[in-house]
Amino acid sequence: MIIDSSKGVVRFKVVYHGIAMSGKTTNIEHLAKESGLDMLSFDTKQERTLVFDFITKKVKVDSFTLTFSIYTIPGQDIYKDIRKMVMRGVDAVVYVVDSSERRLAENKEFINTLDEDLRIYGKDIESTPIIIQYNKRDLPDALPIEILESEVSIPGKRSVEAVAVKGQGVSETFDMVIEELMEKFKKMVG
Repeated sequence: MIIDSSKGVVRFKVVYHGIAMSGKTTNIEHLAKESGLDMLSFDTKQERTLVFDFITKKVKVDSFTLTFSIYTIPGQDIYKDIRKMVMRGVDAVVYVVDSSERRLAENKEFINTLDEDLRIYGKDIESTPIIIQYNKRDLPDALPIEILESEVSIPGKRSVEAVAVKGQGVSETFDMVIEELMEKFKKMVG
């Protein structure tokens, strides 16, 4: 979080984290589209994130302009160095879970990856604002939400069900991120 009180601007970095092909890019594509924003993306030929995707979203709250730099990480392990670089300076995380039964083990394992990525920069899962998004709820093999919440949850973190390709749950997820960051900001400034 960077605060420029002379200009009334607060800058936050939000990273969409999770396994490959879980819907991270689809989320920010939808956010960009609904806000009329341009998206910077570095993809492979298979439309998989190579480096990161990026948008900037601004929200006016009282006398402040909140600027959110929103990134995705590449979920493939071969890009772990890039993923770690993108995590530098993160203020909040959306952990995107693929609801498919066949991806359950990957989703569970990647929570450890998230923890490791945060610890590199002196942060941890407990104190970092994190929203869990259970995406792809429309898939025929989507696990019941109760199973996902018992298997792929982070204690004390809120969650949202989503179908990012249809825009369902995308704005709700980001609104929760804003709430979490505003709460943290208010505690800092008193």
